[in-house]
Amino acid sequence: MVFKKIFAVVGTCALTCAAWALTLSADDEAPRGVALQWLRVVDSGNYEDAALMISGYARGSQDWVNYFATRRSVLATLGRLNKREILEIKHAAVVPGDSQVRDHAIIRFNSVFERRAAALEEVVLVKIGCCWEVGDYSIVAINR
Repeated sequence: MVFKKIFAVVGTCALTCAAWALTLSADDEAPRGVALQWLRVVDSGNYEDAALMISGYARGSQDWVNYFATRRSVLATLGRLNKREILEIKHAAVVPGDSQVRDHAIIRFNSVFERRAAALEEVVLVKIGCCWEVGDYSIVAINR
């Protein structure tokens, strides 16, 4: 019975991720690359550099170093990252926390950790000039 549930969850995730992999557009590649590069800095525990890499408009919205230290230390029981897959990429002109109308990409990841089945991560990117920058981040552990 337990194996059936595990296979159902794994199968659903595999199909969802495969579907998204097929639908990523050329417009999704640049923000995806920026998000993954930035997440590697966060995963390394270098929170000061990760905070400095956040877009200037969002940097003052909260104490990012403290946010990372608090959220990631609470989630430290997760262990090392094993796998991160894109669940979805959405584009929007306006997002909460940014009053300006501009290109945003909201990328949600299913992240699998060493000692925990999964966490949902969301990285919000904003296009400023020619470049994508991180505008917001959240992580929530998923209980299964």
